[in-house]
Amino acid sequence: MLLLHAVSDGVIAFSLLLIAAALIYMYRQRGEANSSESALTTLFILFIAAVGLAHLASLAGLWTPSAAMQGVLKAVAALLALTTAIVIWKLAPQLLRLPSRDRLQAEVAAHLRTFEELKAARHQLEERVEARTKELAEAKQRFEIALRGSPISVFTQDKDLHFTWVHNAPAGLVPELLCGKTDDEVLPPEVAQTIMAAKRKVMATEEPQELETNFELLGRKRSFYLMIEALRDGQGEVIGTTSVAVDISERKTNEDQLRLLLRELTHRSKNLLAVIHAIARQTASRTRSVEDFLERFSARLCAIGCSHDLLIADDWHGASLRMLVEQQLFTHAHRFGEQIAIEGEDVILKPEAVHNLGLALHELATNAQKYGSLSQPEGQIRIHWKFCEEASKLKLTWQERGGPKVMPPERSGFGRAMIETVVGQALEGDVKLSFPEKGVRCEIVIPAAQVTSRG
Repeated sequence: MLLLHAVSDGVIAFSLLLIAAALIYMYRQRGEANSSESALTTLFILFIAAVGLAHLASLAGLWTPSAAMQGVLKAVAALLALTTAIVIWKLAPQLLRLPSRDRLQAEVAAHLRTFEELKAARHQLEERVEARTKELAEAKQRFEIALRGSPISVFTQDKDLHFTWVHNAPAGLVPELLCGKTDDEVLPPEVAQTIMAAKRKVMATEEPQELETNFELLGRKRSFYLMIEALRDGQGEVIGTTSVAVDISERKTNEDQLRLLLRELTHRSKNLLAVIHAIARQTASRTRSVEDFLERFSARLCAIGCSHDLLIADDWHGASLRMLVEQQLFTHAHRFGEQIAIEGEDVILKPEAVHNLGLALHELATNAQKYGSLSQPEGQIRIHWKFCEEASKLKLTWQERGGPKVMPPERSGFGRAMIETVVGQALEGDVKLSFPEKGVRCEIVIPAAQVTSRG
């Protein structure tokens, strides 16, 4: 029995001390505990250690009895046991709230599911951000392509009207030099004041403004159409202005040129109407019937129309003399070459010379068709021109051959009067119309100033 007591006390003491050591190891390794848990664990370890020491004292008392030592150890173990029991009951509500293993496993599983869902949501967000970034990059690329080479500039300014961003700046201006500056540091003072006043009004009223402005930039007159709107932050507060400037210099130049052309067209139309009116009066005074008047007047209007067609084809800058001759003799084009010879370097005549020479050539061709060389199958006409008097004048000669015998007219008709008087005076030149028996001859000499180019 003594041996049984000794072995039992030894095993119990060793086991309890081993349990205490294991609890200390686990407590340190875990490293996570609040103050209540720490106190309870410490008391429990001390209690187990005290009980273990009490059994160890009992084992020693079998050979060396020591009632005092055993009593002290049992008293300490009893005190620790009581304290541990009190603390356990006090902490019981908190301990009961600790999750069970199944609950912990469920919570862990729920957390894992939440983690997977968050991971999937993160992946979706990354895909959406990537797609949105791609869309923004494509939009930016389209924006840059649309503005590249265009006359449109876009820029923003802060509340103090300092440039903060510039894209596709007008020719001659560099974005890096504009940023940080204001309009009055870049533009002429009077222009800058007008533009800055409009921008301040936009920030004050939050209403868009539009205006046109003209100024000289790098030695060239420029015109711009401005559209100004308020620039807002994420909360909708006005933080500056956004402006679009469209370079309309070319359009303004075209408009000015168009107005000039319209004035010129009005002037020429009035002159042409005056010529037509005079032709109508003179034709009517030299005809005996309405049919004769209509025939002659219509033919002369067609001659004017042919000259107009040539001028319109070259934007009213002038017309080729060769083409003018061919146009007025178009009804006899089948005779060009053998019977109708057209010779001379090609020259470009001014519009006024085209009109008047066209009428003269028409009258000569009409006369030749009725009474001269063009009335006979074997008749010939030679039309040639050259520069004379040191190229200061252009001389055009109309010579008929092979037609009926020419008789000098007894009276001056409208065609002769227009050739000799009107055409000569209009072009500030000289006209000589003669009627030798072999064929009519007409020489028209005009100043070289009526020629815009040669060859």
